[in-house]
Amino acid sequence: MKSIKIFLFFILACLLASCTRVYVPYTLQLQEEYNLTDEEVKQLQFYVSDKVMLEREIVDVDKRVSKKHRLKKIEDKLVDQIVFRPFTPGVALELMPYMLRVAFEEDGYLTFKSEGEPEDYFYFKSDRYGDSIKEKVLSYCSWFSLIEDEIFSNGLVTYNINEYWVFFPETRPHLLVDEESLEKIKEQQRIVKGIKQKK
Repeated sequence: MKSIKIFLFFILACLLASCTRVYVPYTLQLQEEYNLTDEEVKQLQFYVSDKVMLEREIVDVDKRVSKKHRLKKIEDKLVDQIVFRPFTPGVALELMPYMLRVAFEEDGYLTFKSEGEPEDYFYFKSDRYGDSIKEKVLSYCSWFSLIEDEIFSNGLVTYNINEYWVFFPETRPHLLVDEESLEKIKEQQRIVKGIKQKK
């Protein structure tokens, strides 16, 4: 009886191990290793590694807030909040040198950039940041003064035509790719044997 339990436990452990997804950081080196074309990159299943939160102050609730976004009240201000949880799946929409635009929902995309080195991750970056943005944000949304120290590092991003303030924790979010989707691309690639001239 004990040996049957051990055998069943071993089978269950093997099944769980085979179902576990493997995520790898997306890099230029990985793109080159798999010799991925732009179209093949668009077939990959991407994920965001860490939480990303976008927020903006709402002026006209009826017209300017998507039903999918969350409204939050902070110091008598209404805030439109969009949250991308770790491992939210997405697809590549557009590829540029050292940059990918990835959609995680029908409307809008996030931009991920590499510094250009083969092993560099594609990190999520704000469109605009720095002291001038800090001043603009503070004048536009007074409640941002509560988190003034974070403004320099996180910046602003345009998402689905609206401008949002970017929040993320200590770890900078980067792109992950599902190893299984890479293997599917590899399986689709085939070696052409060529044609020899008849003698």
